[in-house]
Amino acid sequence: MKNEIKDRYQAYLKKMKSAVLLLFLFVKILAPYNSLAQSEPLVPIERGSLLLNQQPQVLDSFVNNGRINLKYVRTIGHFLTNNDITVYKKTAISGRSKATIRHIKQLIAKQEEGFQENLLVNDETREIFYELYLFNESLKQKSLANAQTKMSFNDKIKMEVHSIKSKRGFRYKNSITDHEAKNINKSNLQEDPKDSPFWHQSIKQVPLDKRFAQLARSKKIKAKKEMVVLFDKSSLSGSAPKINVLDLDLDNKWSLKWGDEVHTDVVGSHIFAALGYDVDHPYFYEENKLTLIFDELKEIKNKEELKIKIKEIYNIDLEPFITTYGTVTIQMTKELADLQPYVGKQYVRFKKCVLEARPDRVKRMGSFLPGLLSNEDRRELRGALLAHQFIGNWDTREQNTLLTTVHMGNYKYRMSAVFSDLGASFGVVQGIFPPDFKVGLVNEFPWEVASCAGGKVKLNSSINSILPPYQQATYQDLLWMAKKIGELDGPMLRNMINKAKWPEPIAELYFHKLASRRASILNAFDLTDPHPIPFDKNLTIKVDGEYVVKNGKLLIDIDKDKNPESFLSKKGRLTNYGH
Repeated sequence: MKNEIKDRYQAYLKKMKSAVLLLFLFVKILAPYNSLAQSEPLVPIERGSLLLNQQPQVLDSFVNNGRINLKYVRTIGHFLTNNDITVYKKTAISGRSKATIRHIKQLIAKQEEGFQENLLVNDETREIFYELYLFNESLKQKSLANAQTKMSFNDKIKMEVHSIKSKRGFRYKNSITDHEAKNINKSNLQEDPKDSPFWHQSIKQVPLDKRFAQLARSKKIKAKKEMVVLFDKSSLSGSAPKINVLDLDLDNKWSLKWGDEVHTDVVGSHIFAALGYDVDHPYFYEENKLTLIFDELKEIKNKEELKIKIKEIYNIDLEPFITTYGTVTIQMTKELADLQPYVGKQYVRFKKCVLEARPDRVKRMGSFLPGLLSNEDRRELRGALLAHQFIGNWDTREQNTLLTTVHMGNYKYRMSAVFSDLGASFGVVQGIFPPDFKVGLVNEFPWEVASCAGGKVKLNSSINSILPPYQQATYQDLLWMAKKIGELDGPMLRNMINKAKWPEPIAELYFHKLASRRASILNAFDLTDPHPIPFDKNLTIKVDGEYVVKNGKLLIDIDKDKNPESFLSKKGRLTNYGH
């Protein structure tokens, strides 16, 4: 009997120990994850509305006697979904993704259903008209743009003209234009536009500086602290050296880049996301934190062939950006388990680089067409001019706007407009003879971006393409964006700057300059600063007794070996950064 009681007692103690152990595990391991989930909730991002106060006339073709013009709808649907249609204006049509085709077919099916029910055209059907038209014109635009692989002489001249014109022409008087009188609520001239694929209002649960991460989570982007990527193919676009790579799941793609935009693109994208826009998702990787693996079956099989290809396409020597290379060893897998399947494969690592996500859930079309479908009337697009000015983004060409389809799960999709390639910012120098340009030069990033004189607000940062929304921007539009910029406080700015991982003195100088530029914007528009951020235009920083920053100017090219593109030299990508 005693033995039986003893056995029961021992069993009871064993169960209690197990319960205590489980409780301990929950508190130490699970609870923090639960707390993280509560502090950063994944709030679903809805598409928003495309409707404007006045429907663009180009959409009249979708309507026949107040009802859906099914013939016209089917014509557009046929062009967008039929892969047998391969040419537009004697130009090869860009590939149509399966997800985009599926999304378009869903939209067409809704129109078919409305036609069969003999429904009058309403707001729901108009939303689909807008979306179908945008997809249709964006595919055409992308196809024509892809056919022009090199920038023409006329395009270069146009960029230079716009750069000069924008430097002189952005002046705004505090008055109500005829456009605003027709389209804006006179009792609330600063009313936020409604959520749309072009812009979303802030979400209370998500701090502004966390919106970049929120967008990334909604697209299932998973950037690790240390990344292993697989070479996929060369890239022929743009002037910044880059290649296309694959995640280890072989589904999600990335663009791997080097050069002067690896810091600036990260911060520019975070700031635009904080202001309500959808963006690309670039992530900075420090020395040896990214490993590129080569496959002997691909066009490029090792480090030397990569160097040759980058030199051939971009005329840039990649050698100064490379740290280690060779064959993946078993010892390397002990330090980074993701390398285990690639023992014996060729690899290369870098001093620094940026990895930009191309998630499988997001399909990219062409431009989001800022000059069509009355998009120039959208306050969120007109106000974006001041966002570009805030970060000093020079490259505002239409090709840096993207229309995308985002898979939300369960075969549901939403359209989203993306501001892409925001890296040509934070201090830009352009050279004509010889042709060249360089970005991320902190000494070329002015302390002020806006001023007010003679009753007019003046913006002083040049852009290379004055798109229709920027041409139509008014004082009220920019005042609206100025208030959004005013919502960014000091800790938010620091957090976003820290994502770029500039050397500390440079990061500090950029923080003070952004704070100053923000203050100049608020002062120009006579706004009370809701979150005053102290800054020092005479900032001075010493490192080991030597002046690195003095009177607000960078004096020394910090860690030049680790930063081969240089933070002081004005030799840019078109002159091989001086190498």
